[in-house]
Amino acid sequence: MKIGIYGGSFDPIHTGHLVLADQLINEAGLDKVIFVPDYVSPNKSHDMKASANDRLELIKLAIKDHPKFEVSDYNIKQEKVCYMDENMEDFHKLYPDDDLYVITGQDSFMRIKLWHNYEQLLQSNNFLIGKRPGSNTKELFGLFKELFSMFRGLSMEFYDIPAIDVSSVTIQNKLRVGKSVKYLLPDSCIDYINQNNLYDSLIPKLKAYLKEHVKESRYKHTEGVVKTARELAIRYGADLKKVEIAAWFHDACKEEAGNFEHGPLAAEKIQTLFNVHDQEIISAISSHTLGHVGMGLIDKILYVSDCLEPSRDYPGIKELRDAMYIDLDLALYKVMVRTRKYVLSLGEKFAHETDLAIEDLKEKLKNYD
Repeated sequence: MKIGIYGGSFDPIHTGHLVLADQLINEAGLDKVIFVPDYVSPNKSHDMKASANDRLELIKLAIKDHPKFEVSDYNIKQEKVCYMDENMEDFHKLYPDDDLYVITGQDSFMRIKLWHNYEQLLQSNNFLIGKRPGSNTKELFGLFKELFSMFRGLSMEFYDIPAIDVSSVTIQNKLRVGKSVKYLLPDSCIDYINQNNLYDSLIPKLKAYLKEHVKESRYKHTEGVVKTARELAIRYGADLKKVEIAAWFHDACKEEAGNFEHGPLAAEKIQTLFNVHDQEIISAISSHTLGHVGMGLIDKILYVSDCLEPSRDYPGIKELRDAMYIDLDLALYKVMVRTRKYVLSLGEKFAHETDLAIEDLKEKLKNYD
């Protein structure tokens, strides 16, 4: 049998991957193609966005109807960086009576000298290279000429592949901002990504929910909170994704619950409606109106952002905004103390939980001195 070994991050797998593999089944006469997703990318600059198991599941969904496509979890089971030269040695042992071929696209092959132990890899394996129409053939042939002059008996063939302008990074970026990725990958993969909130696809759904359930003025306020929270997350090294999720949903229940109740209700709904169970996110949403003793970094960022976002306007707010970029705890303390003075001036009862949070912060700030 002639078997193509197609390695990569597949983060996520998309139509370009599938078309390349299918074309080589026909053009190169392969009997099957085995997709081998990385556990960790050998390319140190590539930060995996989806887990190994999620990427494996996406491949299974993408190839389930193709009789000559298979997927191997060989790399994933090893839970380490695996290199193609090592993979091919192992696959030759697994398929001793078959002819194996390394499948790669032209862009990847042009960087072959950066691959781990590329000399041994080239001399010990057959290569099938997918060439995009309109790509620089001169560069490819120049590399072929150089490699053939360096090594004897190389087996490298290239095949024209239909032009499909798509990449995994393009898909990730589109999902992040809520743009359509239909036809860029199979519908079953899109459904899985949405159901499991991969590639930050959750945020567009939170925004859509918010637009349907709150007034326009509340939505504008939330946009301001998100903007401020992002700036503070970057300034203080918080998890940007968690901060954004909490900021987008913190006031989602403001129209249906009171000032103190809407935070806990939103924290409950983001779990039941959107399958978000991260405790830092839940805590920040739940406590953004009252605070609590021992607030975490994301708790503090959301509380301060809610009070100081750009549309807020009250005496002394400029000084508070200046303070939040210098000392987050000090800004939080000042915001809470100001809120207490305002509430008491109205003759209303101030929340005991916030009183305790103020004293806790006061003690911390004293220790900083």
